[in-house]
Amino acid sequence: MDDMLNRDGLLRISLMGGAARAFLMETTVMVEQARKLHNLSKTATAALGRTLTAASAMGAMLKGDKESVTASIQGDGPLGTVLAVAKADASVKGYVANPQVEVPRRGNKLDVGAAVGKTGKLTVVKDLRMKDPYVGQVNLVSGEIAEDFAMYFTASEQVPSLVSLGVLVSSTVEAAGGLIVQMMPGAGEAEIQSVENSAGMFMNISSVIQQDHLYGALEQLLMHLEPEVMEEMHPQYRCDCSRERVEKMLITLGEAELKDMIRTQHGAEVDCHFCNKRYRFAEQDLFQLLQSATNLEDA
Repeated sequence: MDDMLNRDGLLRISLMGGAARAFLMETTVMVEQARKLHNLSKTATAALGRTLTAASAMGAMLKGDKESVTASIQGDGPLGTVLAVAKADASVKGYVANPQVEVPRRGNKLDVGAAVGKTGKLTVVKDLRMKDPYVGQVNLVSGEIAEDFAMYFTASEQVPSLVSLGVLVSSTVEAAGGLIVQMMPGAGEAEIQSVENSAGMFMNISSVIQQDHLYGALEQLLMHLEPEVMEEMHPQYRCDCSRERVEKMLITLGEAELKDMIRTQHGAEVDCHFCNKRYRFAEQDLFQLLQSATNLEDA
């Protein structure tokens, strides 16, 4: 794995003189970190890996350093909620509600759609550091995730988009990546046709990433669309939880809830969904937090 440590990357690309843009990603190391951290089944690895990859690109679309985007897929399949949170530096964290779920393959492919479910919603919440967050929501198209994100961009943000996401996983993640191509306002019919004609070659992204890696994929998939790399970023799985953040969360529960925890549990344990770290609070710790909560309510 040492030779892979710097392998992941995200390219922000202008196509055809600005008529379209693309985000091309290799996320193999990132998705493998998530697989190990959450002890994911193969199908759960594919589902969360695709979602993390898409969210990482959406993070790269943000403009402010402190902005973030949360993508939540809630389908009627056995995986339950699949969630990813990304920041503007393309770092991302996420989880699956039922990480050990496995479903029968469909032919030789993992059946992500059956695991996620074909009925449900994709919800995107953007914290743009304004008074209220932006919230967009679409019905799931297939539960295969790439098609669902394409529908979100096209229907909710009015940006016609092609989305390809893929994860090749055996005992470990062999390759993971994605490609998002979006038409820009003012694109002509010829440019739109060029992108549409290329859709078929974009679809097996994980195999291309496995064979050619990031810049090889750029050459193979996009060279005919006159790509200009505008920026390279380095997506990674990173959880930013801390004891201080958990303390603030406990304080916001309020005086009555904290008193009940002290009386019935004599302490508290809080697990982070994103990295599985456990924070323990003794009874005395809760008394100190109770004082802060009381002062907050008296203010």
